[in-house]
Amino acid sequence: MQMCTVVRMMCYTAFATLFLLGVATGQTSLQISSCLTKEQNLEMYCKFTPASGSSLPKTCYYMTESELIASTNSSSIPNPTFKNRANISIVDNTCKLSLNGFSADKPKNYTCFIKQTASPVSVSATVDKSKLQTCSGWCVVQHSGAALLLAILTFPLLSELL
Repeated sequence: MQMCTVVRMMCYTAFATLFLLGVATGQTSLQISSCLTKEQNLEMYCKFTPASGSSLPKTCYYMTESELIASTNSSSIPNPTFKNRANISIVDNTCKLSLNGFSADKPKNYTCFIKQTASPVSVSATVDKSKLQTCSGWCVVQHSGAALLLAILTFPLLSELL
């Protein structure tokens, strides 16, 4: 009876792990979020799913009102308004924009473009400074919720096998 329980637990663990991995890798949409630093600067995170089998380098750029804010492509020239105020980087599957001197005049629409294949994919968000959360460690946890959930649920299941 004990052996049957162990085998059943192993099957449940394998199924749950494969299911969670499938859900995590099956997400193809972009996710955009933003927050305000203590210095009143804007930080935006554009999370994407890496394209499988693409030999093109990943590039990311942000635009607002048809103006280029910043790009990871060095040949793209940002609007002079943002030239010395914006920094952009790609780490793993997240494109991060830091915009210094973020103004509170009116809500603006920001669009993140990710180019991994021939055509870029985009996601937009309206940013209102008065409604932004302050950037914090908890904000980072919220941005990576799927990975955190996967880690929290997988390790206890795997520990049952040991």
